[in-house]
Amino acid sequence: MTTSTGHLLKDCGTQKNSSTFRFFPVLNDLEHNNWLSAGNRIRNNTAEKYFSADTLQDKIVRAIIKERAINIKEILEAFEFFAQIRKKLKSKCVVDLCCGHGFIGLLFAIFERKVEKVILVDKIEPPSRQKLINCLTEVAPWIAPKIENRSESIHSELNWLKGGSTIVSAHACGTLTDRCIELAINCKGNIAVLPCCYPDKACPAPQAIGLALGNDVAFDIDRTYRLSNAGYHVRWQHIPRIITPKNRILCAYLNK
Repeated sequence: MTTSTGHLLKDCGTQKNSSTFRFFPVLNDLEHNNWLSAGNRIRNNTAEKYFSADTLQDKIVRAIIKERAINIKEILEAFEFFAQIRKKLKSKCVVDLCCGHGFIGLLFAIFERKVEKVILVDKIEPPSRQKLINCLTEVAPWIAPKIENRSESIHSELNWLKGGSTIVSAHACGTLTDRCIELAINCKGNIAVLPCCYPDKACPAPQAIGLALGNDVAFDIDRTYRLSNAGYHVRWQHIPRIITPKNRILCAYLNK
């Protein structure tokens, strides 16, 4: 077993509120930052003020905001999740499960040359996904041949899922996160999840852990041991808490 409970608790306690913005360091010292977690779409003048650099990431943000594709919370959440996991998890195929608009998978297509295929999977494809793809293709035209959309439940067999694929998922509600983990273990692929909506009951971890540390932590400890027992090296990482209080990432890659 490669991960100790003590190590997990140290990660949880020291990193939960200390994460900084990696892609957009200008946001780390803002006096007023509540708008970073807003569910509404920000205006073009705000984009020009904080995302004005001639970098690819700033061009992407400006393009998304101009087209009103997704809101600022979803933009920053995807960027910071990607920043935390990209080095360990990139592979030829990245599968974004319960992906919604699919921005996390699309960031792999944009920034990682090694990634040849990005498969975006959700039960229903929202209108925002194609709008976002069109918007990003204008800025990064090389992503077009990499993208594959699939509308299906992750509880189906997913026979097309190839061994060694990287699986990512942000805010797969409740036990959908556990299904993502199960699929990754089955295909022997690396995985990163940003869990949310923890079930109130039926936590597999010992009750004492839930009572002492809270249900969310208990669930993620159990998930961590499940991955560790399957041969993964697991890290708890975090995106800035201002984006979302559900900011813990479980990042797991196979030991070699």
